[in-house]
Amino acid sequence: MIYHLDAAGTVSQESLMINERRRSQRISVCLKVDLMLTGRSGETFAGPVNAELDTFSMHGGSVVLPSIKADGMHLFYSCSDLENCCLMLRFEDGSGQSHTISCRPAWFDKELDEVPAYYKMGFEFFRTRDRDNIRLLQGMAGGSSGKNLFRIIGDLFRRS
Repeated sequence: MIYHLDAAGTVSQESLMINERRRSQRISVCLKVDLMLTGRSGETFAGPVNAELDTFSMHGGSVVLPSIKADGMHLFYSCSDLENCCLMLRFEDGSGQSHTISCRPAWFDKELDEVPAYYKMGFEFFRTRDRDNIRLLQGMAGGSSGKNLFRIIGDLFRRS
């Protein structure tokens, strides 16, 4: 059994329980993205908000945001309050071409201990038609579009 020991000396299994529920392993990344609150048919309700992609997997990820609101709308709660609403994650590839991936928020938290305070929000991908853009983002997150990011990680574990 694996335990997590925090800086205060408290032992917990929280991080283990979170990882057990995930369908795929998340990796840490640092990519600039934009988030927009949109209707599923494409109309923009709020945003874009500059964010940083913090973690990524083939099923979702998390972003760091300066604010959880855009144009007076809450990015997390508005997705459940408005019918046919979702988040749109927009990023640029190496050539400057813009790509989008539809996602829905899964959780959010405000990091109060940091100065300045910021928000973290987790999301999940839900449209199969976005698969090519998810793979493109996966290649960018790994710094290589030629080799599958999760194969690279697997290779690292096999070498140990």
